Amino acid sequence: MASSADEARVYFSKIHKEVYELANSEQPISKKTTFALKVIEESLERYGLDGVSLSFNGGKDCVVLLHLFAAVYYKFYQNSDEIPNIQALYVTHPNPFSEVDEFVKECEKRYCLNIVKIEGSMKPALIKYLKQKPNIKAILVGTRRNDPHGGKLKEFTPTDDGWPSIMRVHPILDMHYTQIWEFLRSLNVPYCVLYDLGYTSLGSKNNTYRNPDLKRSDGYYDPAWKLTDESRERCGRENIRQEKMNLIEK
Repeated sequence: MASSADEARVYFSKIHKEVYELANSEQPISKKTTFALKVIEESLERYGLDGVSLSFNGGKDCVVLLHLFAAVYYKFYQNSDEIPNIQALYVTHPNPFSEVDEFVKECEKRYCLNIVKIEGSMKPALIKYLKQKPNIKAILVGTRRNDPHGGKLKEFTPTDDGWPSIMRVHPILDMHYTQIWEFLRSLNVPYCVLYDLGYTSLGSKNNTYRNPDLKRSDGYYDPAWKLTDESRERCGRENIRQEKMNLIEK
């Protein structure tokens, strides 16, 4: 845990070394890692430290994004007298998993996050956040190509009409589900314990269940990283279940 300025510098230095070594390696994930780092570097060059924030909810994609950002963060500010906290927005669910909230608290300490927690949906939360942080010009998001509404996004995509004006930055847009887990496991990055219990996509307690594809014959569930078909990633989410029910009823 990065509980002091010196400990934070040592921890961020370690992240920087490991992530950039992975990017320069021959591992399958290296090219996607390199590309994500370049997108993050460009976001800091464009908007500066004070103008960039992260959308963070404790999910696996956000953890990859945060870890990558920490590596770039150190690269940019390693010679500064003090490494400032990373700005982040946590849009909370109305009925969250306690495991997720606890993990977010751990990340807040581990990565020195200056995190603002706002309950509700993204649009009103973003409006409220930008009123508190008017200097923020870009927000990094852990959206991937196969996520809902992710298909037509670019690495730098302005918000839609009717939303508060801000640049959405998507460094891991073209990472696949298996590559997310390859990154986390190859670097031993801590992630929420729910992923080891059969959950593959996290929301609230109201709409999130273990992925049935991971259920074993003994009734227990395999960890999330064992799922190989990324099209089945959200089979544990209520909206997916409802769509299946509608198809059956038709």
